[in-house]
Amino acid sequence: MRKVIAAVTGDSAAAGVLSSAGAIAGLFSATVEALHVGDERAVVVASAAQKAGVTLRTIAGEAVREIVDAAAAKNVVAVVIGSRGTPADRRPVGNTALALVASLEKPVAVVPPNATLHHPIQSVLVPLDGTAASSAALREVIELASGAELRVVVAHVHQARSLPVFSDHLPHEVRAWSEEFMARHVPAALDATLELRVGEPHEHVLDICRHCGCDLVALGWSQDLGRGRAAIVRRMLADSPVPVLLTPVSSDFASVYPAARTAGAADGERLEQPDSIGAA
Repeated sequence: MRKVIAAVTGDSAAAGVLSSAGAIAGLFSATVEALHVGDERAVVVASAAQKAGVTLRTIAGEAVREIVDAAAAKNVVAVVIGSRGTPADRRPVGNTALALVASLEKPVAVVPPNATLHHPIQSVLVPLDGTAASSAALREVIELASGAELRVVVAHVHQARSLPVFSDHLPHEVRAWSEEFMARHVPAALDATLELRVGEPHEHVLDICRHCGCDLVALGWSQDLGRGRAAIVRRMLADSPVPVLLTPVSSDFASVYPAARTAGAADGERLEQPDSIGAA
């Protein structure tokens, strides 16, 4: 049985993590297991898990290490964590969440303190930069969303310096470019819509999410949070009103495209030379 792990702590974020895990598990056709590391506030966590109707496993140890070990099981398809304990916390993302998203080799959904999904996911925002890496990282999520007949919104932001060259027939050529982009990068989502913008990706993806009212944002990324890296990931983790599902570029893809681990989909850097549909 496929499983989604909801890593919960004894704070106000637990309810949002558990409800979001239930919604995300529905996308993956999986069950939810709540995981709590340590004895602190175990009673509070047990109460939240019982209220959510979720099985709780409590273990001793260091949180990051134990969650990474638990997520390594073959039947675990995703992990859901809270971004931080409370909305009042000045840090956009806590240290434990940062350590987990940078080390887990499976999709990790980061849930903002106020995000609570009490209904099945109905729409998914998928930012793509036009590289093979971003398409490959998010292929399963796109296929699952399309198969479940969810609304899939693809966001693509042209940086001004890399805009495609269009002739005088702008509406026609933009439409042709868009159709080719979707056919190449999201062939499984025939009914997906494309939101195009011009500028810096991290400045537009959040606005697109809010404008389209999506329940979940799915991002492919290189797991590199160093200075100057992953601007979209940082912005979405800090300000997204909905859970953000981060999917790492797979090791299989990285073996073919060695740059993939340092220039992933959310970093705004290409892994390929610009082509006829080139982009971000």
